[in-house]
Amino acid sequence: MKNNKMFQILAAAALVTTALSAGTAEAATAKAPVKSPAAKTVAAKFAVTTAQILVNGKSTSVQMLQAGNVKLIALGDLAKAYGAAVTSSKGVITIATGKSGQSLQLQTGSKTFKLDGAAHSFTTAPVMQDNRSYVELNPVVAAFGGEVLSAGQTLQVLTSERITGSFASVSFDAKGQVLAVKDDAEPAQLFSLNTDYSSRLLSSDNNVSNMTISPSGDSAAYTDETGQLFLLNLNGGQPYKLGADTSVKTDLAWTADSKNIYFIQGDKQEKISYISVDTGKITEVLADKVENKSEVHVSADGSKIAYIVNITGVAQNDKDSTEDSLKIDYSGAGEQIFTLDVGVKDAKPAALTATSDNKLYPAFLSNGSVAYLSADSDNINAKGVVKAISASGKIQDLIGDVDVTLSAASVNGNVVAAGEAADGTNKVYSIVAGVKTELYSTKSDITDLAISADGTRVAVVVDGKVIVVQNGKASQLTK
Repeated sequence: MKNNKMFQILAAAALVTTALSAGTAEAATAKAPVKSPAAKTVAAKFAVTTAQILVNGKSTSVQMLQAGNVKLIALGDLAKAYGAAVTSSKGVITIATGKSGQSLQLQTGSKTFKLDGAAHSFTTAPVMQDNRSYVELNPVVAAFGGEVLSAGQTLQVLTSERITGSFASVSFDAKGQVLAVKDDAEPAQLFSLNTDYSSRLLSSDNNVSNMTISPSGDSAAYTDETGQLFLLNLNGGQPYKLGADTSVKTDLAWTADSKNIYFIQGDKQEKISYISVDTGKITEVLADKVENKSEVHVSADGSKIAYIVNITGVAQNDKDSTEDSLKIDYSGAGEQIFTLDVGVKDAKPAALTATSDNKLYPAFLSNGSVAYLSADSDNINAKGVVKAISASGKIQDLIGDVDVTLSAASVNGNVVAAGEAADGTNKVYSIVAGVKTELYSTKSDITDLAISADGTRVAVVVDGKVIVVQNGKASQLTK
């Protein structure tokens, strides 16, 4: 009986406790929701877009991921541009290039990567999204020996970096290829510079600085210290002698068809001759005993030449020719431009100019006039001016609002010039059909200038770097 009563008391207590517990739980539920089991954290997805980039000048479609302020490129797309193989093992991604045999290893989420075992760093760690890895473009390209350039809104990837050095003597061949001399090399080197920023060594010789490139772009001519003329095939091979004549030859100038080379001849630069590239035969076209000729230029059709004569003072004395009576008349001294019809038998030189200014870079225009740079070295305030003079002697200024220091003309007669503007910048202009257009501007010095045969491309050397301008766009081909 006592035991039964005790059991009832305990049972009642248990019921009360259960009821109280239930009430307490409801109250707790009303105040704070019961937490569900923890869910897996899902990383926020980054925006992925398709973009066009240039790889060695060719347009390529790639996936780009925007991670904050940094754009990452799909590793597979970048590897494809390099012709590289991508493998993954235990979280380590390996890119192996077939060209150089280099191996790059990285891990998503890690800012450290290795190139052939050497450690390098990303500023933003690679990201894995939708089973694709995305990496910073610049560090990977630089590690593989390339460059990333900005071409306006388009990224330009170079799988090999541009050639580095100081360049001079820029020119074009008939194909529009840029040729330039790397003059800080020993010996000097002649390079062909391509539009995709690659380069090719054509010759390594101390004479390359004096070479004159044929319009065809296949050959280069130069003379050695003895006056012997040499020809170099730029497609390969060793220089060879052209003819056997060893008289002094300066100012080599090719004809447009690359068949003949004109030059000033003689110890006193008193003759003008040309040599046949095929036979080595020299033909004399002018021997008027007038000394100090220079800068011979051949018209596009080969029918005329223009050249400069540096006229010195004329000696005058009395009939006894005593030393005390000797006087020098400098009134007619100066540089004058002459032309000669080389296709006309017994033709005589015609003097185009008679002014006292210095004259440089004579070149035929399409209308038969001769363009030249006029300068006055005795007047520090005088500007260099590009002028054109017709066969009748009419002179007009083509570019006169900048202090011109360099000028050139294409085969079709387009003129380009470089000079310093009033604001101190150095500018390049073109003159086509009398219309002047600014092509390029820089605060640095322009030391060389060339124009392509068709007149569509201009090359300049700025602080030793070669820059090509076409359709308003400037591309720096060297570093």
